[in-house]
Amino acid sequence: MDAEKINFNSIRAAVEALDRIGTGNSRLMAGRAIHINVLVRQVPGAEARHLKRAYNEIGAEAAVSRQVYAQEEGSVTDMIIMGTVYQHREVRRILADIPLTHPWLKAIEAVVENARETVDA
Repeated sequence: MDAEKINFNSIRAAVEALDRIGTGNSRLMAGRAIHINVLVRQVPGAEARHLKRAYNEIGAEAAVSRQVYAQEEGSVTDMIIMGTVYQHREVRRILADIPLTHPWLKAIEAVVENARETVDA
């Protein structure tokens, strides 16, 4: 038995590795192999809680300030959102019906879709 750590610097590299083992759905799985952290600044508390809840529900993470977490009135936070390309896209789908989050989702999408890991897809 043999095991080793493997890193992918792009979706293309992930697709190629997955194709080599013959998965049959390499394109879908590649989005789950690439992790991207996003810093979002000055998010009002209500929007931050919506984003955090959606990311947490799908197994990703979103770090917010203690004030936002405690639901303090008027709180604003920077967020660090941690997830795979697939998870970022899934949160966009999940929150599509909540207009309050759309500006933040668009900002996150721009970072994820323009990251060097995804541009050579």
